[in-house]
This record gives sequence, structure tokens and C-alpha cells, in this order.
Amino acid sequence: MSMEHINLNQIKEENLMNKRRKIDDETSKALINYSYLEPDFMKALSESFCKKKELVFDNGAKIISDPFTCCVLPNFLQPKDFTRGLLEEIEEVEVDVKHGHFHQFKQSKDLSISKEKNISLLKDLFYGKLLKWIKQITNIRLTDKVDISCSCYTYTDNLLCHNDELEERRIAYVYYLVPEWEEEYGGRLDLFNAVNGEPSKIVTSFIPKWNNLIFFEVSPVSFHQVSEIISYKARISISGWFYGPPLKKAIRPPETILFQPPIYLPIDLEQWINPVYLQVDSQTLIRDSFEDSSEIELFGFFQADKYEEICRILMSDNIVWKQQGPLNRRNYEVMGKMEELPEILKDLQTFFQSESFLFFLSNMTGLSLHPAATKENVQMAGINSSIRKWSPGSYALLHDQSFLDFPILNVALCFNCIDWQLEHGGFTTYVARSDLDKLLRVDPKPNTLAMIYITEDTTSYVKYINCQANERSNPCFHDIFTIYREEE
Repeated sequence: MSMEHINLNQIKEENLMNKRRKIDDETSKALINYSYLEPDFMKALSESFCKKKELVFDNGAKIISDPFTCCVLPNFLQPKDFTRGLLEEIEEVEVDVKHGHFHQFKQSKDLSISKEKNISLLKDLFYGKLLKWIKQITNIRLTDKVDISCSCYTYTDNLLCHNDELEERRIAYVYYLVPEWEEEYGGRLDLFNAVNGEPSKIVTSFIPKWNNLIFFEVSPVSFHQVSEIISYKARISISGWFYGPPLKKAIRPPETILFQPPIYLPIDLEQWINPVYLQVDSQTLIRDSFEDSSEIELFGFFQADKYEEICRILMSDNIVWKQQGPLNRRNYEVMGKMEELPEILKDLQTFFQSESFLFFLSNMTGLSLHPAATKENVQMAGINSSIRKWSPGSYALLHDQSFLDFPILNVALCFNCIDWQLEHGGFTTYVARSDLDKLLRVDPKPNTLAMIYITEDTTSYVKYINCQANERSNPCFHDIFTIYREEE
């Protein structure tokens, strides 16, 4: 008869671990509003979420289905001394300022590294009981991976339209630790409907509210944003993602740039251009500089009377502007068809699309835009030109089709931008494909022609124009933006 050896120390350790697990589980239960753990509630919530059916519960919880399924859980955590203690610890967490093409706010590193008491309890909750609870509600096979960080949005901070579709993100969430919040403060969580797979307009908005948890399933059409903070309040939240098997990524139709041939009409450049830039010596110096750096700004480019007349006409209430989207890529306005424009604006577009100006650009840049300006056997460049209006809320973002398959020359001239400040936004930033490092920033400057040559490995975005621009007598500015493509 053999005798089984028993390790008493091992038994004690296992009993201690089991006891700790039980305590941790009970602690997690104590942190979640008990009404959300009731089996009948969980069953009804899961059914509503999975079937995308709108429902409001007696405890204040609700499922909304338009524009996509989203769950709102008020008074999510308890007791009150825990949430107050959590906020006190969060306010002491070190945050980094995040500045990018589609966002500006402050964010911490992952909170899983924090040793603070209440943050650690929250972390254990999210990695344990809440993860299990979310799995049951959504019926999604989530993994153990969870992202959790805190964010702070203050005056002019924002997070523009996007869908969170990245890697294996399956559930996005935000938990609010804000004071009493009013709609006029900004900072709403806005949800967009989708038309042909692209965001169209805001359908549902949530005003941040203390101790509210909101979550939704990430999908190709889960477009949302955090609207700009327009008060001096701090919007503090904890947010992140639960991860799972990746969804099939949406394939979006390619955007095409339509290039037109030049306009063959007689244009008297002397009536438009500052005579300094028509001198051969000046053009030689400009060309040498451009060939060295691939960019240059020409100040006082137009004749003053022409420039001032265009500025005045662009401010007219009679001009029809059309909003450009989709909103996960751009949000600004463009002028309508050329035949609908006032005469001076027709002349402006004709000028930038003319064969005469193309010849001028070839001489100034050394690019093969006009066969008469080069010894090479080339065709006339293709041209795409538009007159744009930039107002508070306008932007142009980087996206998956930002980089072109061919080099181009960007030429821009701004109007009505006297005293435009850097902090307003509206500047154009050029970045490299490899790491999106900033290569060049071009600010709106009055009567200044900006010429930038970009290769297949370079692109640009226009920074969001924030509410500070409203402090100007004229909160908007205009530009004519023209792309020239060398044709072989």
C-alpha cells in the first residue's frame, strides 16, 4: 500500500489563493452597481444589445440602435467614496499632450501600471469581472487583452470623426469622471450615421455625465467623435477597448483626383502678378531655392488691387458653398461650378488653370509642367483646382488614401487671413509616409503663394480650426488650392 505525500505548505498557499480570488470577486461585485448584475437584467440587456433593439430600463440603463448599437449605464460604479477616491487619484496621474492630425487632448499611459489603490481596484475590475460581464452582454468571444487609460480634454481639445477600427478592437468604452456638465461646454460623444460606408451626419450625442459608462461594438461604421471643448472645464474620462477576433476590414472605394488640361485663354500675367516675380533674375533665384528645398513662399504675390477685390468678393453672402466630406477625411466648403461664380472668381480660377500660368510655374520651379519651358519631350501638366472656405470646425485629415502614386506640385494662395493665429489651427502640415514625422508647416498668410513639391512618400493635412477663430472679426479664411501633375 503506497502512501500519498501531502505538502501542507502547498495546501495553505492554494487555500490562500482561493480566498484572495473570492475576495477579489466580491470586491468587483461591490464596485459594479448591483442592479447591473441581476440575472434578469443581464439577460434582457444582452438580448437588446445583440438584436440591436432599443430599450430603456428602470435603473436608467438603455440601449440605443441609431446609428449603431450603444449601451449607456448610469451610476455604474459604487460606492460614492470609491468614485471620489478614484477621481482624486486620476487627477494626479501624469498625462502626455497628444497632438495629431485628428486629435488634441491629454492622455495617460496604460493604467495597468498604476499602483494607486482605487486605480488598481478599477484595473482589476476591468480585467476581471467587467470583462466577463461584457462578454456575456455582447456575446463576443473577447480575449484577455484590455486597454485602459485616462484622458483629459480641456479648452479647444477634440477628437475628430473616426471608427476605432484597428487591430483586434471589438468593444470601445468610456467611463466619465466629469463634474456637472452642460451641453454648451462641448465635449459630447457624437455618433455618426453611415451612407455607403462613410460617415454622413451626427445622429446621436451623449453629454458627459458623472459615473456613466458607455460602450459600443467597434465596426467599419462605428463613426464617432469627441466634440471640441469650448469651455474652461476639464472633461476627465477613462477609456479604452476590449479585444477579440478581428472583423473583416472594410474596403473603401478609391478616391480619384480629376485632372483637367490647361485653359488656353490669353491671360495677362502683368495684371495679376507682382512685377518683381516677373523679372528673370527673380525667377532664377526662386528656381534655385525651390530646386534645393522643394518648397517656397512668395510674399505679396498678387497685385494689391486684385487681391483686395478677391478678398471682398469671397466674403459676399451671395456665394454658394458646398460642404466636402466624408467627415472621417475632411470637413470644409468649396465653391460651386465655375459658371456660377462672380466674374473675378471665374478669372481667378482661369488664372491658376491657364496655360500662361503653367509656363510661369515651370520657369519658377524647374518642373516639367509646360513643354515650352523645358528641353524634355513632355505634355502639358494636368490641373485640379478649387476655391475653399475654412471656418471653425473645418479640417482635412490623413487617411488610408492620402498618399498618391505620383508626385505633384501643390500651389495655394490664401485670402482673408490677416492676423490669423497659429493657435486657431488651419495650417497645413506635410508629413512623411514612413513615420508621419512633420516635414513642413505652411500657415495661412495674406497674399502669399505657397508652392510645395511632394513625392509619393509625402502628404499633408490641415489642422482642425477651433473656436478661438471666432474671436476674429471674420472667423473664416479662404484659399485657392491647385494641384499640378507632370504628364509624361
